[in-house]
Amino acid sequence: MEQITLASGSSYFRSPGAATAAAMAALQIGKTYYGPTEGTEALRFAISKRYNKQDIELTPGQILITPGSKQALFNLFSVLLHDKDEVVIPTPAWFGFHELMKYSKGRIVTVDTKLTEDYALTPETLRASLTEHSRILLLSNPGNPTGKIYTKTELESLLEVTAEFPDLYIIADEIYDFVTYGKPFTPILSCERAKKERTIIVNGFSKSFAMSGWRIGYMAGSADLIKKCTDFQGSTFSGVSVFIQDAAVATLEHQENALATMLPILEANRQFMRQALDAIPHVAYFFPDGAYYFFPSFKYYLNTKTPEGMAITSTLDLCKYLQETYCLAVVPGDYFGAPDHVRMSFAVEKPKLEEAMQRLQEALSQLQR
Repeated sequence: MEQITLASGSSYFRSPGAATAAAMAALQIGKTYYGPTEGTEALRFAISKRYNKQDIELTPGQILITPGSKQALFNLFSVLLHDKDEVVIPTPAWFGFHELMKYSKGRIVTVDTKLTEDYALTPETLRASLTEHSRILLLSNPGNPTGKIYTKTELESLLEVTAEFPDLYIIADEIYDFVTYGKPFTPILSCERAKKERTIIVNGFSKSFAMSGWRIGYMAGSADLIKKCTDFQGSTFSGVSVFIQDAAVATLEHQENALATMLPILEANRQFMRQALDAIPHVAYFFPDGAYYFFPSFKYYLNTKTPEGMAITSTLDLCKYLQETYCLAVVPGDYFGAPDHVRMSFAVEKPKLEEAMQRLQEALSQLQR
């Protein structure tokens, strides 16, 4: 049986042709030298122009190009956090945040959100979670693994709460901002209550443009904070390769072409996975507004056993069963702070997606209560 994975955090699409052509052209003319730590002027201008179109005043001096969005987060953690500081993260959330914090000062404080409430972080819950030690609120929008998009009204309500904590920074992980399915997306810097000196966007090219292996991201915020993060990056990684930045510029210049190729396929796959999950009894899920994952609850199928007698007491057991018996890889919700759930990507080729959902339906039907 062929291995099928719905566990990947990247899509199967090829990178935009404009990106590949620009990188090859840059290599041909010898752009293999050290680039500026902060990023090329051309790329930072292209990013600022992108946000200016959304009525966000952002200059190239307020942008730092990083080797992936993960590095942008690590730069911020390194510059902002001290020993007793807290990073407040609504869960379910990407497990990589915890991995980054292993090498950073401070600690993570998780705030549970619920499937029954569409994974919304409410102002009341947020206020109860913040203390004098809260240094960063890390908000993923659209969410991974949930696919939730916060409305402008929801964001403004949360920012009204954060305004009560003058030492708090808000970092918006907006890496999936172009992967949406009709619901409007609001960049946090466009909100009226966003304090420009304490609000940062972290973004990149890996998810929206199928450029995960290029390792290029960025952060956007106040010029003072960007300068501090640039100094830190200059002492560690230095700058991103210039030919890769040329590829990113070309991607932004032709972004409509790239998105037009991907989004209709993702939307069709989203609808297909929804129908396949609806065909499985006792499965609850949030219909994702963005990103390319479902995060269903398989609680009903726990505390069961397989025909071979293997006990299924957790989603870790369930994922092991799916992998070993049906060659189907999905990610346990335990990794995201939500036991009983699994994350399943629909950013895969349609035939593989169809076969994967057939295997999932068969596997669950075999479990004995």
